[in-house]
Amino acid sequence: MAQAARMREALLDAQGITKAYGDVHVIGGITLAARPGEFLSVVGPSGCGKTTLLNVLGGLIPPDAGRITFAGSTFDAPPEGVAIVFQDYSRSLMPWLTNLDNVVFGMRRVAKLGKSEKRAEAMDILGVVGLKGFERHYPWQVSGGMQQRVAIARALASKSRLLLLDEPLAAVDAQTRGEIQDLLLDLARRFAVTCLLVTHDVDEAVYMADRIVVLSQRPTNVIRDITVPLPRPRDQITTRGDPAYLALRAEVLGMIRAMPKPM
Repeated sequence: MAQAARMREALLDAQGITKAYGDVHVIGGITLAARPGEFLSVVGPSGCGKTTLLNVLGGLIPPDAGRITFAGSTFDAPPEGVAIVFQDYSRSLMPWLTNLDNVVFGMRRVAKLGKSEKRAEAMDILGVVGLKGFERHYPWQVSGGMQQRVAIARALASKSRLLLLDEPLAAVDAQTRGEIQDLLLDLARRFAVTCLLVTHDVDEAVYMADRIVVLSQRPTNVIRDITVPLPRPRDQITTRGDPAYLALRAEVLGMIRAMPKPM
């Protein structure tokens, strides 16, 4: 009964997921769920298998064992309604397409819109992410932070209900990182999107999340699932100065640093 209720409540539900590459056991039986409208952060020590887990959850690679459902259905390929924003935006965008056409490409499965409607909506979404006036530029003609905004816009344009974010801000500078963190939080609220963020940055994880899932060393498993007690909306200055933020940051960082190194 409890498991059935959990699966009805969760948008994404993973039960007992394992993954190995030869003799290297990367994921050791992970169970986690993301509820509709939730912002979930996943953190853990370097090399523990965070990106592998995200690729499994997104249907890019199959698990060796376990069961994953999205909106109540199992899948063996990337399901419609799930979009992934990768860390390496320079490789995820198509350099021969303009920023506008990259976003339109993300709408290829939105059959109910005609070509002109897709372009109009893509223009609107680029404006929402702060790229008005850069629609006709190519990705290689704008900054790294702007390229990541294009990638985020393309994910939103796909009408996805779940965004999987693979350390999307690791390659941008600190000022841009803070700006895009706030942009992502605003977009998640505005578009009613569930987000699952994989990050190595504990500060980022605490700042953005409703819940934080802490992973162990590999074969990785969930060691803590923590509800973040910080009010929304978040603010880069006041939230980061909140004693509750500082206490949770120290708790999560302490857990990760205390983990034994893999053999």
